[in-house]
Amino acid sequence: MFNLVLVLLVVFAVLSLVLAAWTLFFQGYIYSEPVEAIYWRAPAAGAALTLFLCLWIIFDYRSIEKPTDEGRYRPLHELSVRETERYDKLTILTQDGKKVSYTWQGNQYVSKTGRRLPERPLEIIATDKEGQEHVFKPKTDDKGYFKVEENGRLRYYEEGNPKRYMEEGYPGAITIYHFSWLMIGLLLNFGFLAVWFLCLWLLLRFQWSHALGLAFVAWLISLFVLPMLLTQAEKVRKERLPPPSTAAMVKDRNEAA
Repeated sequence: MFNLVLVLLVVFAVLSLVLAAWTLFFQGYIYSEPVEAIYWRAPAAGAALTLFLCLWIIFDYRSIEKPTDEGRYRPLHELSVRETERYDKLTILTQDGKKVSYTWQGNQYVSKTGRRLPERPLEIIATDKEGQEHVFKPKTDDKGYFKVEENGRLRYYEEGNPKRYMEEGYPGAITIYHFSWLMIGLLLNFGFLAVWFLCLWLLLRFQWSHALGLAFVAWLISLFVLPMLLTQAEKVRKERLPPPSTAAMVKDRNEAA
């Protein structure tokens, strides 16, 4: 954590110095004279940008709940709003009415006899880590035939929760779309652009058109530097998480209470 705070202090110092030097040079070139009191304007702009970065890092830091998690709130070119959940055990209903269990081994599901998962079973029962069963069934027409999606693949929808489904070719894996992740990610990304613009326009006194153009360039550069800060914060978060067994005990204790 100390290293992360130190990095943010360095970011503040670098931003303040670069903004001061660039403002004096560029405004002296395109305007009659640069803005006055740059000694406090540049540090104020650097502080505003660093504080927004701290807010962004906090959101991404808190999104890590397990050591295997990835940060949810990344820059636009790394932003992901889908989460994949995989079940380790599947029980399928075959065409002849039998139920056969399969477990995830390597990169595929296999039965006790070593057989691979058949194509298009009538029903899939997925067992999660808590032992709870989730039943997934495909859509059928009036004649009982499977109804495939527009992409030509069959989907198995969970009973009682049609937003969760498995797709043919990817059994046992559920892709969950998180609209909230998208909204927060967009707010952070474009909020950072807004902070750049306001700093250049209101604090460093660039004309609004020049401030907008410079802010856009600085924002693009920042988006490719920012992943290093977020990755460092995610690493710190994972190191501070309790061991899985301890986390499970705390969760069970809270539920019992």
